This record gives sequence, structure tokens and C-alpha cells, in this order.
Amino acid sequence: LREAAESETADAAAATEAAETIQVLAGYAIAEAQIENLVTAKGYAQCVAFMGEDGISVVVDSEDGLAAEDVAKITEIVLAETDYTTDQIKILEAN
Repeated sequence: LREAAESETADAAAATEAAETIQVLAGYAIAEAQIENLVTAKGYAQCVAFMGEDGISVVVDSEDGLAAEDVAKITEIVLAETDYTTDQIKILEAN
């Protein structure tokens, strides 16, 4: 993407699209890191978030398993940090 955005031979539309995609991916990376940090701060051993255009998946390593209360806490974090709706959020327990 960076090569396309900086290419002198790419047309303006392709360069603009590549630059916009880079911005979106950078935003995802920042939000994912923030969600992961907030979830682990709540006492969960490990967390990995994967954002995409249509939703987010949050994988959590919990020593005692995930109860409904855990899912609610994680969902609240994701809702506060993103523009996703509850139906776009998937919370999974790592095995």
C-alpha cells in the first residue's frame, strides 16, 4: 500500500485509495492495542483484538472461563472504544 501511495506512476485515485487504506489500518492498530490494554487491565491474562470493516473479534485468555459478566465487561470496553454495535462484536475464549 505504501508503495502504491508513493508511486509516481500510479494514478491519483489509486494513490489516494492506498493512502486512505493505510490510515484505516493504522486506526485499527491503535484501537486494537487500546482495547487489548483495557481488557488486560481488567484482570484477564491475555487479549487479542482483530478489527475489520464489518466487526471486531476479541480473543481472551481467562483462567476461569468467560461468564456472562466477563462478556459484558469486554463488550462495554469495545463499545466505548469503537463505533461498532453489539451485533458486530464477537468475544471468544482462547483454548
